[in-house]
Amino acid sequence: MPNFIDLFGKEIENNKTKFIQYLTKGVNLKALKSEYEKQFNKYYISLGDIRSYENNLNTIAIDASGKKREFSNGIFFYLNRASGIQNDGLILRELETDVFSTNGSEFEVNTYFGRKAEYLELKVVEQYVEAQQKSEKLKVCFLDGSLYSRLMSHIVESPIDENETFIFQYFEQLFKILNKAKKKNIILLGLSKDSRDNFFRNALLDEIYYEEREKIADLVNENEINLINNVIKKIDILRETTISKFKDLIDIKGDILRKIADIYKEYKILRTDWELIYRFSNVPGFTHPMEKGLGRIEQKRIFNEMIKNPRNYIATRFRNYISNLNKTEKSQFFDYSIKIIKKFLEVPTFISFHILIDIRDNPIKIDIPSWYFKNWNYLYEFHFVDFVEFIDPLLEELISYIIKLYGGPENYNILLSAAHDDVVLRNRVYSEIYERCLQDKLNILLKYKRRIKRTL
Repeated sequence: MPNFIDLFGKEIENNKTKFIQYLTKGVNLKALKSEYEKQFNKYYISLGDIRSYENNLNTIAIDASGKKREFSNGIFFYLNRASGIQNDGLILRELETDVFSTNGSEFEVNTYFGRKAEYLELKVVEQYVEAQQKSEKLKVCFLDGSLYSRLMSHIVESPIDENETFIFQYFEQLFKILNKAKKKNIILLGLSKDSRDNFFRNALLDEIYYEEREKIADLVNENEINLINNVIKKIDILRETTISKFKDLIDIKGDILRKIADIYKEYKILRTDWELIYRFSNVPGFTHPMEKGLGRIEQKRIFNEMIKNPRNYIATRFRNYISNLNKTEKSQFFDYSIKIIKKFLEVPTFISFHILIDIRDNPIKIDIPSWYFKNWNYLYEFHFVDFVEFIDPLLEELISYIIKLYGGPENYNILLSAAHDDVVLRNRVYSEIYERCLQDKLNILLKYKRRIKRTL
């Protein structure tokens, strides 16, 4: 018997109810269950309502994988690979390797390393896009992960020596790919098998709140309804004095505002979209698509600051890098970085939804630039996240195609799975092949940190 298994068993028994709740349904839904279910059923669409298309589209799926190692002298070495598998059998590949030093945290190093992998994926997209002819025939490019999340990355200085401004290179490539793909009728489509999104959940909770607000409209005065609305809609940036006034109102009018109090408490719980899908879905389906603009209040604030005064935004967030530049270099950097920031005014919002193809599986989050559909908006003009009014026929065709490429719980997209299998970098391959090759090519002995076994 493994060490500690007896203690582990006791811990499980002592917390059995909690573990079952959290590992199946998620955070306990103490109130609003029926209200959530009502709204969920309103905004969840059965796959049976999607008509089948005879689609055999020119398609590529792209994934990346890599490894990094910190050596005993504090230097990092990394290797990233990206692979694109086309449905005609062609394979596109990119590889990047480098060394760097940093005074950043582990989180900052991982963020940089992850962005480097995403950048390499975009280089594969560029290969594919450049090889395509402009035509009316639709083409699809699947990318592993969320495109919207990439676009929402904050522009800040990286603590990576000699690559502090990589974020601008990253966005330059992203903007270039978005535009080139649009011109050649290639739809970029992000698929996420793991998601912490809660935009759909928040939208359902908004609907619950709006219905309750109508019910109590004649039972509270104008100042009270304004206070309630201010608390609910600005919950992320509330001052303590506002919260205190709200709680005093709840105490005074508890019978009338019981559900408002429940809604307030629910907004403060970090409940994900997928938790509601697990809880309420009975058939394969998808959540009603949402158009994602700037969304959150803090995101709007940062975006507006960046667009209205880009030079000041850059100066305050790249202080260390700028302090090491001469006058000419500083001027060139500001010209370049401001040019990239202004490109944010040319990008669209994103259409996003979750699809559950098999009731036994996890949902898949989908996001697509909105400018492929009718009535799209620019990101900077759309300060909301809201349900689209109708489902575009093109979106319906794409959903049909996503279903067609589904291969089961272990193979949620057969092309992305093929790209993953081609590119995934196993620990043994990395250490026994790539690091050994590195030592042989450089004729050096790598100085590993303690507890890392050397492969000879």
